[in-house]
Formats: sequence, structure tokens, C-alpha cells
Amino acid sequence: MAPVDWEGAWREGRTPWDAGRSPPALRDLLAADLVPAGRLLVPGCGTGYDLVSLARADREVIGIDLSEKARDAFYAMHDDLPGPVRYEVTDFFAFEIEGGVDFVWDYTFFCALDPERRGDWAEVIARLLRPGGLLATLIFPFEDPISDREGPPWPINTELVRGFLGTRFDEVQVQPVEQSHPGREGRERLALWRRRR
Repeated sequence: MAPVDWEGAWREGRTPWDAGRSPPALRDLLAADLVPAGRLLVPGCGTGYDLVSLARADREVIGIDLSEKARDAFYAMHDDLPGPVRYEVTDFFAFEIEGGVDFVWDYTFFCALDPERRGDWAEVIARLLRPGGLLATLIFPFEDPISDREGPPWPINTELVRGFLGTRFDEVQVQPVEQSHPGREGRERLALWRRRR
């Protein structure tokens, strides 16, 4: 698969994945008080709507993305946040943070990766997430069985994600999503995974 020019897509406005706000599933997760305090990580955060949704005084929210244009758009839109938020333009696979994180939110990141990097994704998540920490994956575009449609976004499902997380995580819950962005209805599942101690 040829590498995707994410920076070029942001600079040219070719961003059909940018829905302009956080997904309803994240808002539901927050309303149910399932997102912990502490240090939170959002890989592939784009223009950072989810960073804003997660921001709170008792959370340190870190977004990472490959695009400087997306980072600049985030800071242009959000200059007053209810908690500490940091946006880094960096490669997820090389990202390091001393002490790890308590929570990872993955939405449209795993499905955008070259399928050859999925094992690496699981290794990095396991390395960054503290024992007992929570990984939330909003699985999209959900297909069961998975078709041979090319991505990104690559079709995925819960079983596929579960297979990569392996024995390092315990499944907390998997559920269909009741509300989605328009055009994504019925194509999302919310899965929570606990990093084993």
C-alpha cells in the first residue's frame, strides 16, 4: 500500500472523515463517567474535537497527529480550554511518554493504518498504556464478515481488534452504537479494553 499523504489531505481540504465534532459515542462515554482522570492520549486526533471533549481540569489530554495543518487548525479554533491539552505533530509509532497514560481513545485511527502496521499499533498501545489503564476503541467501519474493500478506512470488526490486543488486555465491554455521525449509522461498535496488570 502506498503511504497516505495526510498533511497534503489536510492542506488541500480532502478530509471527508472530519465530521466537525466529536462522535456521539464519546459524548455518551463521558456522560457515563467511564473516562478516567489522569493522562489521556488521542492518536490521529486531526483538528482535535475529541481533545476538547475530553479536556477537564483533572486530565492532561495529549493529541498526536502527522499533520501540522491539522494542529494549526486546532489551535486556531480552541484558545480557551477547560484543562491542559497538548497537541504534538509526531509519528504514533515513535511516540514516547514517561510514565505512560491512563486512557487511550482510538477513533478512525486503527482503521486508517496500513494493515501491515496493526501489530505495531497493538505493541505501542500496550507500551504506552499503564497497567490497569483503559483503551476505548470506536470500531469503524464495522463489517462482519469483513469485506475485501480497500481503505483507508479499512473495514474492521471487534474480532479483528481483539486478535491484535491478545493477552495483554481484558475486554470490558463491546456494544453497538445507538447514535453516530450521519452516514456512519450501524457501522460503529464501542469496545473498552483494560490493560492487564
